[in-house]
Amino acid sequence: MSSTQKNSLTKTSAVIGFILLTLIVTVLLVNAVIQSYKIHIAASIAVIIIAIGTYFTIFTEGKTILKTQFESVSFSTKLFEFLAVFIGSVLSFYLNNNLGLGLVVGSALVGLLAAVVAPKYAVPVYCGSFCGMSSAALFPEFYGIILASAIAGLIYVICRDVFGGFGGKLGAMSFMGAIAAALILSKEFASPAIPPLNTSLWLILAAFIAAPLTFYLNINLGKGPVIASSVVGLLGGLILPKLVPDIGTQLGVIVICSSFVGMSNQKRSPKFWYALVGGLFTGFLFVLSSPLLGGGGGKLGTTAFTSIMSVGGLANLFKKSKK
Repeated sequence: MSSTQKNSLTKTSAVIGFILLTLIVTVLLVNAVIQSYKIHIAASIAVIIIAIGTYFTIFTEGKTILKTQFESVSFSTKLFEFLAVFIGSVLSFYLNNNLGLGLVVGSALVGLLAAVVAPKYAVPVYCGSFCGMSSAALFPEFYGIILASAIAGLIYVICRDVFGGFGGKLGAMSFMGAIAAALILSKEFASPAIPPLNTSLWLILAAFIAAPLTFYLNINLGKGPVIASSVVGLLGGLILPKLVPDIGTQLGVIVICSSFVGMSNQKRSPKFWYALVGGLFTGFLFVLSSPLLGGGGGKLGTTAFTSIMSVGGLANLFKKSKK
């Protein structure tokens, strides 16, 4: 195959990845609109504003993809990335469910271990760990997470060249793997209720704190996205359940969820306030997405991915309106 054909194949893969990521974000936003309508008109308006920002970013990214000449990546690189996602997912699921560490601690430990032992593949391993956050109720037999891990690895390879630098993208890719496997195996997702108002406010506050804290560790202290998110998630998963027994587990989940916003690079999140607002949006969408496809790993990342794209889109729209 010539280099021109390889580059063309890479661009085709990028376009498919763009479509897949747009679809999973749309699923989250449609659910948020439906749930917000049940709560209050103000909540619906907030979701619509978030959606406007998100789709403006998607539109901008789509135009960029069409203009970009993608360079091909070797088969061996893609194969090792696929395996890294697969291993990260299976290991995270085992720690989460079989050893009973829970989804937050399990994923965070896998990310931290990968960043220390195999930094070159820390990103795909951490991506896989989000698929491994799936519940044993969704995949009671181990072959379920095996299938989900393999699909997540394939989607990672397809989507690797689009939406780069946005925190939460890794989770969105894993979420698609978990959903696809569950549908293939005819598994039933959980549908928990939206938390009560008081709990929801604490969740939003925790998200508002976790995102900028991760961003500070990631960018200002130069620890990188995987270590920053893993450390914040691990602290939240270990400390909060003991500190606040009633809602500590939920707080730990939203902390690692919002930490994905802080994984964004400076191109996608050029100002510190992007992480602050992204954390706020994440907390809000997290609450509204509670009934959506429960038990599927990667939903947290999808929530963060949507949120930080929305912040960037709204900021760019504001700049255009000023001009």
